[in-house]
Amino acid sequence: MNVLKKIWILALLSIAGGCCLVDEDLSDCDKELGIDYELRLVTNMKIEMDTVLDAEADRYVYDALKEYLKDIFSDFAHDVDLSFYDTQDPMAVLKHMSEIMDANQTSYTLHLPVREYMHLAVANIVGNDVISLQDIAECHSSKINQLFPENGDCTPHTTGLFTARLPMNIRADVSQHFKVDLYMANSATALVMDTADAATVKGVKVVDNGFADSFNIADSTYTYNRTVQVEAEDIPVEGGYEKCYTSVHFPSRDYRPESKVVIETLDPFVSLDAEKAIWRWEVYVTTADGKITKTTLGIHKPLRAGQLKILKVKLHDTGIVTVEDPTVAVGVELDWNPGLNHDIPL
Repeated sequence: MNVLKKIWILALLSIAGGCCLVDEDLSDCDKELGIDYELRLVTNMKIEMDTVLDAEADRYVYDALKEYLKDIFSDFAHDVDLSFYDTQDPMAVLKHMSEIMDANQTSYTLHLPVREYMHLAVANIVGNDVISLQDIAECHSSKINQLFPENGDCTPHTTGLFTARLPMNIRADVSQHFKVDLYMANSATALVMDTADAATVKGVKVVDNGFADSFNIADSTYTYNRTVQVEAEDIPVEGGYEKCYTSVHFPSRDYRPESKVVIETLDPFVSLDAEKAIWRWEVYVTTADGKITKTTLGIHKPLRAGQLKILKVKLHDTGIVTVEDPTVAVGVELDWNPGLNHDIPL
């Protein structure tokens, strides 16, 4: 064999890298594949707003709430975080990347070694400073955590979170294209308060609690290891006498053992009543004499991912909050002592 022919063969083998030309073992070769990502928004938001806020007096709150939630209940992703894991324990991450998506759907062309993977995807992490994507080094430890301030209550989420998981078997002998659907992982609440009979009230603070503190991405489940209390935001309303206290957070507990990420489209939020409240609003009202009245509104139905729950209540000069819905459990504490728990704005 002449020298030039030997050099040509060595060069060809060098270009092939780990892809052996002799035995055609392609297991170490990178394979080009396409992946389509799409956000699938399954929500009751419009139905809830149209049903609960149907009175003429609600029109200002309706507009304000719609504006506040437009970037939460939205099938638009600013960013997407993508991880590809080994399928053998401990299922370590093999490839991780973050991309700006800025779309409802997008396609990526990736080059991955031929093998089996478990793929996890999370959208809209960037800019949501009250949650954190953590422990992504291994598949089953990857999660989204609620962040807790050193003092005071948690603040509402600022983006709609979407996640997905998909087993992928990358093969060398076929052209492959994968579809990844991402579904919403957080939810929202709105307490609409009629203040027409509360002219002397000096201050109101609304806190909701009973929600998850973490979301496990791989198996699509929530954890409830810490008490999550979220101070609802008093959103600006342009007219009328109603106020709206709104919050975005993880879902509540459920009485179904399986995942609460909703992917079905037919009546996904129907559930039987529980024996006692699963989550609640706590309303702290400072009255004209400087005393604080605490009203607890207990909700018996789960708040699930993708769901908005609106409750209309009436505030009185006494600081008591009343509600017409007979399914809501109500507890009142007059002359409540806040201690170190809550700072009621005056």
